[in-house]
Amino acid sequence: MTYQEALDYISSLAPRGWRLGLDRMEEFARRASLLPSDQKFIHVAGTNGKGSTTAMIQSALTEQGLRPGSFFSPYVVDPRERVQIGREMISPQLLAEITEYLRPIGESLSETEFGGVTEFEFKTAIGLECWKRAECEYVALEVGLGGRLDATNVITPVSSAIVSIGLDHVQILGNTVEEIAFEKAGILKPGRPGIVGEVSPEVLRVIEARASEVGAPLWRVGFEVRYEVQPSGKVRVTTPQSEILVEPSLFGLVQQHNAAVAYAALELAGAVRNPQAVQLGFSTATIPGRYQRISRHDQEWILDGAHNPDSALVLAEMLVQDRKKDLICLTGMLQGHSPEEFYPTLSQFVREFWVVPVDNPRSMTPSALAAMLDSMGLKTRTFDSTAAAIEAADCAEDTEGYLVSGSFYAVGEIMRLLRSLP
Repeated sequence: MTYQEALDYISSLAPRGWRLGLDRMEEFARRASLLPSDQKFIHVAGTNGKGSTTAMIQSALTEQGLRPGSFFSPYVVDPRERVQIGREMISPQLLAEITEYLRPIGESLSETEFGGVTEFEFKTAIGLECWKRAECEYVALEVGLGGRLDATNVITPVSSAIVSIGLDHVQILGNTVEEIAFEKAGILKPGRPGIVGEVSPEVLRVIEARASEVGAPLWRVGFEVRYEVQPSGKVRVTTPQSEILVEPSLFGLVQQHNAAVAYAALELAGAVRNPQAVQLGFSTATIPGRYQRISRHDQEWILDGAHNPDSALVLAEMLVQDRKKDLICLTGMLQGHSPEEFYPTLSQFVREFWVVPVDNPRSMTPSALAAMLDSMGLKTRTFDSTAAAIEAADCAEDTEGYLVSGSFYAVGEIMRLLRSLP
C-alpha cells in the first residue's frame, strides 16, 4: 500500500460519520493488540486549549529525551500532524504500513455486531499502533470530541487534564456547560490523578463529582495549582510538590493558564525528571493554526482555528494584546457551531468578513453564512474559492492585515495555499 492509497482508504471511512461510544474501539484495540501495558498516556480534554496544552506536554517530554508519542485533533495542514513521535510526524511509509496492517482488522468488525470502524477510530488506531512499534514510554494524547465516549478513551492514563469547559458541539455533547463537563470528565479514571483548569463553580462541581465517584485524585488550577505571571512575562507555576518558572512560546495570555495545566499534568504523570529541560520544552513548543503569523507580500496573516464563542473571546484577547484592528477576516464555519455568538466578538477588530467555502461535508455554504453575518449588521463578501479570496487579498492595499478563523479546516486550506502560491 502506498501513502496515497492509505490516505484514500482512511478518507473512504468518512461517510460513516462520527460515532461516540467505546465498544467498537475497545474491540478494535483488543484484536489489533494496540494497548501495551507499559505505555503511559497523558490524556488531554477541553473545549479550548487542549491542543496547545498537548503541544507543551509533548515538547517538555521531548526535551527531556523521552521521545514521546503525541496525538492532535484536528490536523491543520498535513494529515500526518495527528500522529507524532517526538516532534516528528509519522512518516508516509509508516502510515501506509500501519494502514495496511490495520485495514483487515478494522474491516473484520464490519461483519460483527460492532459494525465498521469510523475514520476517527481508524486514525486513533494508527496512533496507538505507531507508538507501540516505537516503544514510546509516554504519549500526550489529545481527545477528539468530548471525552467519555471518545475513541481515545480506550486508554488508561497515567494522568488526565481537562483544560477548559465551554459550549461547543452542543448537538452532540449537551446544551449546558454542566452536560459538556460531564462528558469531558469521563476521561478521569479510577485511581489515576487529574488536573482541571480554571472553570466555573457549576462546572467544577460536575468534575469533582466524577473524580470522587471513580477515586481519581484531582488538582485544580486556582487551588492546589496556582500560576503567577512575572513582569518578564514568564509564569511561575506552583503545585503541592514543586515550583517552576516557564515561558510559553505560544502566543496569548491564555497560554499562561494552559502552561499551568500542562506542567501539573506532567508532574502528576511522574514525567518531570529534568526541570531545566521542561522549561526549554515550554519555550519551544509549537502547534499550527493557533494564532500563527505568516508574512505574504509584506502583509501579515494571522491564522487561528477559533470556532466557538469561548475561543472567540480568547482570540479577541490575543488581538488586543497584539494591538490589531481594521483586519479583513477570511472565514468559513461548519454546521453545529454558533456563528451568531462567534462573529460579533471579532467584529471590533474586523472591518469586513470574506466568506469562503470549507472543504468539509458539514460546512455551511458561503451564501448561508454570509446571510447570517449580514443579518448581524456585519459587512461581508463571498467567494467561490479560497484561492479567489487570496488573490483578492494580494490586490488589497488598505488593510492592516488578514485574519483567518472560524474553522480549523478553513485555516488549513488557506495555509496550504499561502505556502504554495508565489
